[in-house]
Amino acid sequence: MKTLTLAAVTAALLTPFLAAQKAAAADAPALEVRFCPGAEARTYPLESRRNIQSLILQNVAVLNHGAAVEITGLDIELVQAGQALDLRRVSGADLAKAAASGPKLQASGMMKLIGFQFCNGALIPDGVTLAGPGLKPNEAMLVSQQPFAWKGARDQVRVTVHGVQGGKPVEAVGVLPIRAGMSKTVFRFPLKGTWFAAVGPTPQTAHRWGVMEEFAFDIARIGADNSSHRGAGAKFDDYYAYGAEVLAAADGKVVSVLDGVAENPDALKKPGESDEAYGERVGQIQMTLMMQGGPAIAGDHVIIDHGNGEYSLYAHLKPGSLKVKPGDLVKAGQPIAQLGSSGNSTEPHLHFQVCDRPDPLNCAGVPINFQGYGLPYADYPRPIQSGDIVVSD
Repeated sequence: MKTLTLAAVTAALLTPFLAAQKAAAADAPALEVRFCPGAEARTYPLESRRNIQSLILQNVAVLNHGAAVEITGLDIELVQAGQALDLRRVSGADLAKAAASGPKLQASGMMKLIGFQFCNGALIPDGVTLAGPGLKPNEAMLVSQQPFAWKGARDQVRVTVHGVQGGKPVEAVGVLPIRAGMSKTVFRFPLKGTWFAAVGPTPQTAHRWGVMEEFAFDIARIGADNSSHRGAGAKFDDYYAYGAEVLAAADGKVVSVLDGVAENPDALKKPGESDEAYGERVGQIQMTLMMQGGPAIAGDHVIIDHGNGEYSLYAHLKPGSLKVKPGDLVKAGQPIAQLGSSGNSTEPHLHFQVCDRPDPLNCAGVPINFQGYGLPYADYPRPIQSGDIVVSD
């Protein structure tokens, strides 16, 4: 009888396992589609009476896990009940242009600096190089900020990637749920009186293009002179909004408080300063704050947990004015601080947002279900848009 050696026994045991691994690797998709935010895409009404919705598909990444591949096209479909109702095909020069921004961002270090905009490592893992449309192994192509508008309902984004690998066509599909509607929590406006929603969820203002602040508001006050400040606006007290009482927008539990980030008067526009000169100067200030991280950007702030995975953020508060601490239970309308200009703020205003996590930056925005406010210049009751005058009692 032949005696088996240990090596022979080991080989006999390992052969089926290695064969299965090889087969699994052969069956594994060469391409993978990822999204950021990755859980769902949220909509915001563009025109409520006509049921016109808007969506920004913030980030789509195509990761190559196999041999070199040439991406030839990207089909983005909006789907309702399994039927594709809208199609955007990105190919040729448009695909090359869309893919070009990723390598530049990564090479400049901005991908790391504003990692919150790309869900940090959840979208592009460490060690993966951005490129495209041609992708070598362990490279990825990033396509960002694709806007859509439609009438009616859509429940899914479906992205199909087409490519050629080793002379053969390859394909990958990614699906992201679309969630229409506003927050489960009902919020009151966080300030009393007449206010100006200077920046909001409408695409012509900057917030809509940021993952965490997509549905956020920057709220200022305009005086009888149609300006946000008296005189030259050279100091914080010149601004009509400064020092106003900030109110809890809904019942909840305080989970985070930061007090002590200084206000920077150099961030105010100087009398006689041109828009170009101010933009360059304040851009340098903002870059410095970005490098310091979330607290420097949000400034003095309060975060309240309202349940349902919804957290409200009140940012750029006046130093020393905060009236709450972590663990406090608050009621809607309760004073929590005063409006200020701390952190990344170019003038006194309240930055108010609702997110899915208790972090000013590392979260995904939630559309805010405001109730109990008036829009004196609107044709009918509707959600607040960028540029609205808002009256709240």
